Amino acid sequence: MKLLIFDIGSNSIRTARLTERELGSPVISDKRVYTTRLAEGLAESRVLSDARMRQSLFVIRSIHHDLSRLGYQSFAYATSAVRDAENGAEFACSVENILGNGHVRILSGNEEAAFAQLGADPSGKRAIIDIGGGSTQIVLSHTRESWPIGCVRAKDLAPYNDLSRIIETLRPVLSGLLHLPHTDGDTDVSSCGPVLKKNKIIPLGVGGTISSLALLCDGKTEFCGWKGEKQIGFLDLCAVLQSLSNMGDTKRAAIPLLKDRHDVILHGGAILLFVMEHLQSSRIGATLSDGLDGYALHLYRSMKT
Repeated sequence: MKLLIFDIGSNSIRTARLTERELGSPVISDKRVYTTRLAEGLAESRVLSDARMRQSLFVIRSIHHDLSRLGYQSFAYATSAVRDAENGAEFACSVENILGNGHVRILSGNEEAAFAQLGADPSGKRAIIDIGGGSTQIVLSHTRESWPIGCVRAKDLAPYNDLSRIIETLRPVLSGLLHLPHTDGDTDVSSCGPVLKKNKIIPLGVGGTISSLALLCDGKTEFCGWKGEKQIGFLDLCAVLQSLSNMGDTKRAAIPLLKDRHDVILHGGAILLFVMEHLQSSRIGATLSDGLDGYALHLYRSMKT
């Protein structure tokens, strides 16, 4: 079995390959990211722009063409940008015309959260935080929730380069959207929010925003993969975000890790700060296994039964 899976997100299109070992176990490999900003302007216009759709379809068509010749079957799932856009179903049909009938699925917010959990923590014991371009998913022990705000949409709502101004603008929006448990007063206050004294079970973060911030907190400026999980402390995150804010967008764009994310990393970081604060988590883990892995495993199991 050779599968090529497309994750059509708000900020980027990601791909992964799934192949099968001789003994019948799946291997997920060769993850790649193509920044297309499909959700750009969606918050204001409520539709996907023609230019961004053309760019996204070009990426999908090119990769599918190359790998189908090597025997890969292509499948795709789309998340919040396509889910929420008035012309999202039309775009999904265009993708299906490339990949084949029945090979494209628009996920609900709950499904998106479920696949993130399957990929990152199949045991279901950890809280999962998934910050994408157009939405944020949080999986707790008793619920899976998805809210229509991610780093790209946050930039549309707070088109600033200063961290304090971004946090000030987004906080009431996030408070109205994300119905999370609030802190109970057992906190200290820092320049970018409460610093929590008590740790519960450490949540697990997934997605490009969190993996990029984990590397930056670890002192890395270029992408390098890792196994298991890295840890992000609340104070370390505050310091990194403030440093990124101070350097300005031009210098952020010169950081190889942020080449395609320099103008939205502060917005994604502001969302992460808010979520950590309201989950009362002084640190989170970060893993490279996420909803793309979860959807690939789901496809594999479906095709084996």
